[in-house]
Amino acid sequence: MKNISLLLVLISIHFQSNAQFCKNEKNEIVIGITDSLYSHVLKEQRDIWVHLPEEIEEGKKYPIIYVLNSPRHFYPVTGMLKLLEDFDIPKSIVVGITNTDSTRDFTPTNVLVGRQGHSVETSGGASNFLEFMQCELAPYLENKYPADKMSTILGHSLGGLFTIYAYVNHPDVFDNYLAIDPSLWWDKENLIKKSKKLLKKDNYQNKSLHLAVANSYNVDTVKVRRMDDEPTEGLRANLKFHDILVENQNHLETSWKYYPEEDHGGIVTLGMYNGLRSVYKWYKFKERWRFNTPKRYSKEELTQPFYTHFNKLSIRFKRDMKPKWEFANDLGFFMLDVHDLPKKAKAYLDINLHFYPGESRSYVAMGDFYSKTKEKKKAIEQYQKAIEIDGNKDAKKKLKKLTK
Repeated sequence: MKNISLLLVLISIHFQSNAQFCKNEKNEIVIGITDSLYSHVLKEQRDIWVHLPEEIEEGKKYPIIYVLNSPRHFYPVTGMLKLLEDFDIPKSIVVGITNTDSTRDFTPTNVLVGRQGHSVETSGGASNFLEFMQCELAPYLENKYPADKMSTILGHSLGGLFTIYAYVNHPDVFDNYLAIDPSLWWDKENLIKKSKKLLKKDNYQNKSLHLAVANSYNVDTVKVRRMDDEPTEGLRANLKFHDILVENQNHLETSWKYYPEEDHGGIVTLGMYNGLRSVYKWYKFKERWRFNTPKRYSKEELTQPFYTHFNKLSIRFKRDMKPKWEFANDLGFFMLDVHDLPKKAKAYLDINLHFYPGESRSYVAMGDFYSKTKEKKKAIEQYQKAIEIDGNKDAKKKLKKLTK
C-alpha cells in the first residue's frame, strides 16, 4: 500500500482546519493509504483510499463513510471528520472509491444517448456496483480494518443518483445516505417514478437520508416547476423527489437543504458538512453538558439522559454502546469535590456500575466515593466486590487501610 502524503499547507487549503493528522518519519502529514481489491462482480481491480481514525482503540470498531466521486471528495470529508468527530458524528473510517466508469457504476438504467447527444451506452450498472459494495468491498474492509457494520454513503451528481437508488431500492445496505445535488433527471426521472411507490413502504426504520439541492441557473423554485427546458431539469427533478419525501415524512427519517446561491459544483463542501451532521443528528448528546450547571438540574435530569441516549445508540449501531468510563467517573467526583453534591455524584458513578458491571474499577470508584462521604461500611463492601471480580490490587490496598 502506498502512502497518500500532503504537506501541511495543502492540508490547510483543502480543509481550512487546524486539525492534526498523523506525521510519518519524513515529517509529512499522512491522511490515508491506498488499497485495492479485485471485484469478481465488476470483473476488474478497484482502488480505494482509506482514512483511519488517528487513535485507534484496541478492539474497537469504527463506522465507515463511503465516499463516491473519489479521490476528489476524499480530502474534504477527512478534514470535516476532524472537526465533527466524537461530538457531532462518531469517529469513522473514510473509504474513497476511485472511479473507472462512473456512468456505468452510478446509473440504475441503461440509456444509449445522454444529454446533448453524448454516448452513455455503458450506463445501467448500479445494481452491479451496489453488489460489489455490499458483497465484496464491505467484507474486505471488515476483515482488514477495524470496520463496523454501521455505514454512510455519500455521493454527488451521478454519485448522488446512486445514493438515492440504493436508499430507495435497498435501504438495508447502508444506514445513512447523503445525496448532494443528485442527477435524478437521469432516464426521464425513472428513479423518481419508482420512488413514489417504493417509499410508501415501511422498511426505512432507522435509516437517515439527507438531500442537498443546488440552484445552478438562479431560477425561482416556483417557476422552475412549470418549465421544461433541459438546463433546469436537474433542479426540477430534485424538487419532485423532495415532494415525495415530504409526502412520506411520517415514516421516513429524511432532511433536505436548499442552496439557492450555490451551483452544481459549489454545493459539494457545504452539502457534505451539513449532510454529515444531519444524517447523524441522532448521535449528538447535548444533555451531557448539563454537568456545567448541575444545580439547575435534578440528579435524574443529569444522569437519566445517559441511559436513554446510549440505549438509542445501541439500537442504531446494532451492538452495545456505552459512555466512556472515565467521563462518567470524572463527572462523579467533579460533583463531589467541586460542587459538594454527593447525591448527584453517586448518580454519575452509578452509570459506570450499570454499563461496566464486570469491571472492578467501577466498584473501586464507588468505594472511594463512600470513603470520601465517611460511609466506611459501604466503602468496604465496594472494595470487596472489586477484589472478588479480579483481585484488584488498588482495592486491596484501600481495604487494608480502612480496616487496620
